[in-house]
Amino acid sequence: MKRVICLWGFVWALGLSLIAQSKYPPIEKLVYDGYYNWGVIWVKAGRVEFSLSRSDKYSNAQKLEAVGFSLPSWDWVFTVRDTLISHYDENTYFPYEFSRKAHEGNYHKTFDYKFQYVDSLVVGDVHRIGRYRKTDTVPLKADTYDMLSVAWMTRELEFDKYKKNDLIPIRILIDSKIYDLYIRYLGIGKTKVAGQKRECYIFSPLLVEGKVFKGGEGMKVWVSKDEYRLPLLVEAKILIGSVKALLVPNESKVIVQ
Repeated sequence: MKRVICLWGFVWALGLSLIAQSKYPPIEKLVYDGYYNWGVIWVKAGRVEFSLSRSDKYSNAQKLEAVGFSLPSWDWVFTVRDTLISHYDENTYFPYEFSRKAHEGNYHKTFDYKFQYVDSLVVGDVHRIGRYRKTDTVPLKADTYDMLSVAWMTRELEFDKYKKNDLIPIRILIDSKIYDLYIRYLGIGKTKVAGQKRECYIFSPLLVEGKVFKGGEGMKVWVSKDEYRLPLLVEAKILIGSVKALLVPNESKVIVQ
C-alpha cells in the first residue's frame, strides 16, 4: 500500500512545472489533491501543498517547501507525512541546501544535504530513524539541482521554441545520487480543471525507477498555456495502478501583479 499513496514522487513532477519567479507571477501557495485509481474509480487519497517564501538562512535566496500527506480517511490504511524543503539562489536556482523528511507507515527516513560549491561536493546527513545514521559525500556535477530548485530553473524554458518530442536535459540530486534525466516535450493540448477546459503545454519527465514509479516516461504533466504557467494536472503509472494530482484553484494563491 505504500506504493499506492506515497506522494513524494509527485512533488518532484509538480516541481518541474512550477512558475519561474523571474518571468511569471510568483506564487504563495499551490494545493493539489492526490488520487489513486482503484479499479475503474479514482479515489481521493492525499494532498500535496507547495509554499514559497524568502529564505531565512541565506541572502538572495528563496525557500520552497512541499508537503505531501495522506487524508484522514486513508491514514488507517497507510499514513504518509512527507516534507521537502529547498533553499536556493534566486538568480541561478542552484541549491544551498535541501532536505526530505519521509514518514510513510513504519518507514521513517530523513535526508539533509548541503551543497559545497568551493569543494565541489554535496554532503548529506542520512538518518534511517531507529536503525542507522550516516554521512553521504557526493561529487557535485555542474548544473545540479535538487528536487525542488529544479522547478524554478525549468520554468525559464520557452516551450514554444521546442518541437514535439524534443528532449530537454536536466540534472537532479535524488537520495544521495545525481541523475542525468530529461523532459520530453509533447506539444499543446487541453485538460479540464474545476469544470473549465484549459489550453496546456504537455510534457513527460523521465523518472527514476524505485519503490513507487516504474521508471521511464510513465508520467505526463499539463501546464497552463497562459501568463501564469500553472501546473494543472499530473498523471502517472506506478508499480500497482495509476495516480494523479489535480490543482485545487480555490485553495491556491498566485500573486497577481
